[in-house]
Amino acid sequence: MIIRVFRARLKPGARPAYERLCRTVSEPLMRAQEGCLAVSIGEADLSKPDDFVFVSVWRDLEHLKAFVGEQWREVSILPGEADLLEVARVEHYNESYQSLIEMWTATADVIKRREMTALAVTLTDAQWAAIQPLLPAPARTGRPRAEDRRTLEGILYVLRNGCRWHDLPARYGDPVTCWRRFVRLEASGAWERIWATLLRTLDPMAQQAWTLAFLDLRQIPTRPGRKYGAWAAQFASG
Repeated sequence: MIIRVFRARLKPGARPAYERLCRTVSEPLMRAQEGCLAVSIGEADLSKPDDFVFVSVWRDLEHLKAFVGEQWREVSILPGEADLLEVARVEHYNESYQSLIEMWTATADVIKRREMTALAVTLTDAQWAAIQPLLPAPARTGRPRAEDRRTLEGILYVLRNGCRWHDLPARYGDPVTCWRRFVRLEASGAWERIWATLLRTLDPMAQQAWTLAFLDLRQIPTRPGRKYGAWAAQFASG
């Protein structure tokens, strides 16, 4: 049995937002993972209100690796997490509470660099091959449609980062084109199929990041009240 203890010192006043992130994304995905025996968020300590503890218990190291990957010794990073943290560390123990390795510690700037690297990842060829058949066929008349893969990458960039459409980097093409394409895909029902297909290609840690992006409706650049929040919550609960 492996006990994984995540400890963080949060920025002042950040606990409600950070606890929401853990309860709506990390905790449900962990509970749904085979080999996860227990998950617990520590009670707030009034004498240390900015300290945060998150404990998960795993059947063995292989099940833990299946969830967090080969870098299991390190803190897992979600989009937006670095903005709430000052420092974080992770500890691992066996069933007798003997330390398995030295604790891994990182400050917020280190976590932010890791987060930005994760958010810069583009679609793999295998992911694109799975998604491409779900796109509507181009119109037979009119001017040629903007390149599908680049446009989709632009849409995903906005959803991952929560930025405004006009802040989209130039490498993704025209921001208005990306926005219009997203609106059409969403209206036709194709977008939900694309997202579900993408999620199935990701490992559990990447699924956490994408689920978080869709749980926050402020990052969905269409009218509020759409179904993505409920859909993401259903996915997160297994």
